[in-house]
Amino acid sequence: MTQQGAPRDAPVPLERGAQNAARGPSGPAGRDPAARASAEGNSAAQGDPVAQGDSAARDGDAADVTTPRARTHRVGGYTVVELHGEIDIAGVESVGPALDAATAGDEPAVIVDLRPAAFFDCSGLGLLCRAHRRVVERAGRMRLVCDNALILRTLRAGRMLGVLRPVATLDEALREEEQG
Repeated sequence: MTQQGAPRDAPVPLERGAQNAARGPSGPAGRDPAARASAEGNSAAQGDPVAQGDSAARDGDAADVTTPRARTHRVGGYTVVELHGEIDIAGVESVGPALDAATAGDEPAVIVDLRPAAFFDCSGLGLLCRAHRRVVERAGRMRLVCDNALILRTLRAGRMLGVLRPVATLDEALREEEQG
């Protein structure tokens, strides 16, 4: 890449941010010892939410509502995966591994909860399709919890409403699974 108007072999000057990055750790990992330990692979810091960059744990406040993340927990015999933040092309990388882990193994029983999601686009739809396919291939069950009209519209546009059959609450998903 060359600077506009410069000869083809002229180097492009680094912007200020790139210069700082090239100099070394002056970003959050450089200032924050826990983040630095995590970036260096310190195993003691890997279980610590502060060391893993969880802003809610670090600041004591609620995490940024746009930051994509997955929260997984068990309810009865089901693995519930809550998708938080913006589930878009940039966020799929952050939440995909949690869905992959939940849909692994024989006969997975998974409930995906989209109620905490601030935004959901076709990239998220692709993620749900992948999770559904993995569950079906492993003779499992998957339910979707969603009460957001815009997300439901995305599911309708992708022709996935009839496949994923979303319900409005976690209790409703659990009740239908017990009956079904």
